[in-house]
Amino acid sequence: MNMHIYLDHNIVDDISKGKMSLNPSDKIIWVYSIENLNEINRSGDSRFLDVYADIKARKIDLVLDEKFRMTGGAIIQKYQNPHDVYESHIDAINNPDVDETSNIEFLARLFGGDNREQILSLPDDFEDQIRSLLEPIDMHNEQMKEKVEIVSNDLRSLVNNELQEIEEIEISREGIGTHKGRVGILAEYDNPIDEIWRKLKGQMPGITADQFFGFDPIDKQGYQDWPLFLGIVGCHTILNFIGFRPDKGLSKTKELPGILTDGRHIAYGAYCQGILSRDKKFNAKAKAIYRYKNIGTQVLTVEYKKMANKANSLGLHIPLRSLCSR
Repeated sequence: MNMHIYLDHNIVDDISKGKMSLNPSDKIIWVYSIENLNEINRSGDSRFLDVYADIKARKIDLVLDEKFRMTGGAIIQKYQNPHDVYESHIDAINNPDVDETSNIEFLARLFGGDNREQILSLPDDFEDQIRSLLEPIDMHNEQMKEKVEIVSNDLRSLVNNELQEIEEIEISREGIGTHKGRVGILAEYDNPIDEIWRKLKGQMPGITADQFFGFDPIDKQGYQDWPLFLGIVGCHTILNFIGFRPDKGLSKTKELPGILTDGRHIAYGAYCQGILSRDKKFNAKAKAIYRYKNIGTQVLTVEYKKMANKANSLGLHIPLRSLCSR
């Protein structure tokens, strides 16, 4: 039986720099996703594609229904040249070109970013995006304009009122008692998210743990059951917000795309037997999420042995790593 291991981008970066190596194998299939391709697009560096080609990595895709909604399944495709896969991906995202800047500004403000002025343009940006998407296919009619106006007005009220009042993230954490790393110390527990909920549930009357952590939102956007993939992405965001091994730069628009991608990496990893990363904060959140939802994916990491660390400190290079389960 093949074992599928999903690769975080930092592992591919290490391989490209000669710090470690992986080999193609009949027993282990290395896996990447659209999120890895997005990271390559942001970096503008094709060396990562060479790594995927060398190790014969395969792309994982979510299974969607006829309305392009997630079904809960995923498919690991047969091997294709990663350079060809990447070119197809770039063609797809550029037709039409979707600007994610507004979404990033919105999330940065939720995390306490210093962008109160910038978010005031979000309603107009939203209208422009809808127009650019629908006009080429003759769907920007009066009925659609009315629907867009309703959403835009709600968004305008939000950015002019509630979003202006959000304080720095550590102040928000203090309001729920998770400031100064108070939940980060729970990472060593068998089920950290359960432990966090025991501390918080008294302040959250009327909602469940799944609702708070993003696995069962009130608004399911047309889904009867909220997809696990989206639940994992949401949970990763909540863990960052409350301060569980949080990533740096949560309120920075430049850093947020990579942080949000991490949540989706963890979600894709849930369809594999293992996920491999050397990012300790990433691994802590992945392990906590998988344990909470009883997902069998093993969180794996790579570490320099003492000899390699000593050699590197002396300016020598010994590509010696060990694979460990965390």
